[in-house]
Amino acid sequence: MSMEEYYIFKRMFTFAPYTYCFQCCLQQSKNFNCKQPTCHIGLIYKKGMACLFAGFIFKVVYSIWKEEKFRKLLVHDMGEGVKLSTLDELIAWAIQEHMEQGKYNNCMKAFLWFCGNIERAKP
Repeated sequence: MSMEEYYIFKRMFTFAPYTYCFQCCLQQSKNFNCKQPTCHIGLIYKKGMACLFAGFIFKVVYSIWKEEKFRKLLVHDMGEGVKLSTLDELIAWAIQEHMEQGKYNNCMKAFLWFCGNIERAKP
């Protein structure tokens, strides 16, 4: 895995305050809507503190994209007509979010898609 390319991918994610964790991409309790996962309940960040899942979701999604077989499945199952052939295409797609529909950003959706496939393969 090219760490330089991975860091370019990760740095493209910016989130409005209290929407997603900037370290791990998990949803936070926006306006106290209680949508955050258990690992974020009551968590108050202080300078130098790291999230328990820091970087994990970003690395999984980037790794899915780097492996051609997984990328083809991702595009087939949820690519919505994109090819995701280049890093720029991946970034443009991954940061998209349809919050008005109550959906996650595509990076988080890709991670959940992958976990769902793993669970079906090895319950």
